Amino acid sequence: MSLGGFEAFSIVKSKRSNEALGRMTRSQIERSLEPVARFEDLASAQDHALVVLAMNLDCLITIDEAQSYCLHADPAFEVAIQEEFRLYAMEQLEKREEPIIPVFGSGVELALLWVCVLLFVFIQQGEILDLASRYQNSSIAVIEGGEWYRPFTALFLHADLEHLMGNIVFGLIFSVLAAHSLGPFTAWALILAAGWFGNMANLAWHYPRPFLSLGASTATFGALGLLVGVGMFQGWLSRSYREGLRMFLPLMAGLVLLSQYGAGGPEVDVSGHIWGFLAGVFLGLPAARMKRSGLG
Repeated sequence: MSLGGFEAFSIVKSKRSNEALGRMTRSQIERSLEPVARFEDLASAQDHALVVLAMNLDCLITIDEAQSYCLHADPAFEVAIQEEFRLYAMEQLEKREEPIIPVFGSGVELALLWVCVLLFVFIQQGEILDLASRYQNSSIAVIEGGEWYRPFTALFLHADLEHLMGNIVFGLIFSVLAAHSLGPFTAWALILAAGWFGNMANLAWHYPRPFLSLGASTATFGALGLLVGVGMFQGWLSRSYREGLRMFLPLMAGLVLLSQYGAGGPEVDVSGHIWGFLAGVFLGLPAARMKRSGLG
């Protein structure tokens, strides 16, 4: 069968019945439908035919002499059809470019190194009595004395064994998860950075009142914040409400951790946990973006 210079054609689907289409003459088909697009493969032609059908319009596919697939539709709607094709192409492009944040190694070696450092420093605290007082976080010493190293060194000091073990357990969990999302070296650099920024913000929050703090919990909550930041970035890229909900999983874990471990007792530095968490979130967002772009 031929159709206006085309060697063959096949009707894809129509809002009319197949029987009615079968009774249509060649001239009726030629008058009602005209080419609106050409494709190199049948799959693309059929996909675009579905777009036309979704507009409640008749369409058919023909094969021309060059073995290209030609999609026919009502010419009165050609402008609208081309606009739908444009929107369809944009939608497919977004799907192809949908980001998948890669899964990296757990970085367990770096995590164990961190544990060894914490244990070593804790042993040294028992032997050097003024170690904690010289290197713990201090609003007066940092802001007035310029001892900017204290917000960092305080991350490796602990008040007692229970304090140390709590930070080791939760630190291992969140650091491994952060390493999976950002890579071990990037994750640990950001965890320590979040701890430093969190401690800095915490002492600035308390200044000019004298304030002292120590412990790795600020960095631990920084790791948790990194996970939330990565989840927020993934949800934003996917433009998906369901994907965005994933960020609430580490957030809910953090709230449970805060209520069970971080908010009990007068000696617990709750504000340090909050500032560390916020620092992790704000560091995790750009870090996830850089990893997606291949810059990290």
